[in-house]
Amino acid sequence: MRIGRNFTNMLETSFLNDEERKKFKNGELPVYNMDARVQIRAKRDIINQLKVGKDIGLTHIELDGGVPNPYLEMSDTEINKAKEYAESAGMTMSFHLPYTYVGAATIGFQESDRKIACDLQKRYMDIAAKLGCISVVMHPGSVPFYQAMGEYLVMLRESLVKTLIDLYPYAKEKGLIFHLENNTAFDSYGVENKDVIDIISEVNKSEGMDIKYCFDIGHWLTIGLPQFQGLDAIPSPPEKIAEEIPADMLYQVHLNDFYINPDPKGTPPFKFHPPLHKEVGFLKKENLKNLAKIFKDKGVEIVVVETAVREIEDLLNAKNIIANETEYLNEIFV
Repeated sequence: MRIGRNFTNMLETSFLNDEERKKFKNGELPVYNMDARVQIRAKRDIINQLKVGKDIGLTHIELDGGVPNPYLEMSDTEINKAKEYAESAGMTMSFHLPYTYVGAATIGFQESDRKIACDLQKRYMDIAAKLGCISVVMHPGSVPFYQAMGEYLVMLRESLVKTLIDLYPYAKEKGLIFHLENNTAFDSYGVENKDVIDIISEVNKSEGMDIKYCFDIGHWLTIGLPQFQGLDAIPSPPEKIAEEIPADMLYQVHLNDFYINPDPKGTPPFKFHPPLHKEVGFLKKENLKNLAKIFKDKGVEIVVVETAVREIEDLLNAKNIIANETEYLNEIFV
């Protein structure tokens, strides 16, 4: 079992110029504006991601195709350089397909929309294959809350099954292991293990299908928010949820935490993907040890960490944070 990383926003401040960095440090450049300015540049520099990953002791990175991203506009020269660097550095890569805007319509029951979304995902899989990625990860898609009920659920499930049957053979042809990842509660569908496992099981009954489940425990923990199921829905210990997943569905998983403010009026109400070694969310060291054992017993190959931070000082100190987090996780998982 190997530890990998999707850098999310953790390398973005490296791409600020001196003036932008000064304004950011002084609070004159808000975090969301900084993110909007440099996100594409940070994602486009794949070699930098590989270098940082290798420097902190990783052998795998996941490229983040969340919108905005530069990947469809990258030249063959850029792609080949990144692939060659990864090979020379002994690093492997996976690719996270886009999951918002057009990418979210992979579950759409408007057939014209669903087909457009599938065609888009295939274009990204083309890039992933050219880069030499070993796998891709797709969210089920996002559903408006007012349609996540009743007969709509039947329609949504049918649409997602069509999408998976369409996309898996394309990924296989490109030499990519295809994963479906569970959503956050904010996306209204495909959050619970039972729903994701049930859909994958149905699709995999078809000849030649072998979709994997990229389980994301941090996504699942979002059900604990009061506007969803509440804290009583999360078992103790929370990592027990991973025991439900059939071993043959697992290859690559995502690892991140979730923090819920115990004060309903507190600020912030929650923190998404806080650093694991700081133990601010549900997953303390003992929980992670238990989770590591479950993953090892079930034959998980790659654990992709998805930490993200939003505070200015943390973003400026991001490389130290991910280095310390990697050291902490290596003691547990490797």
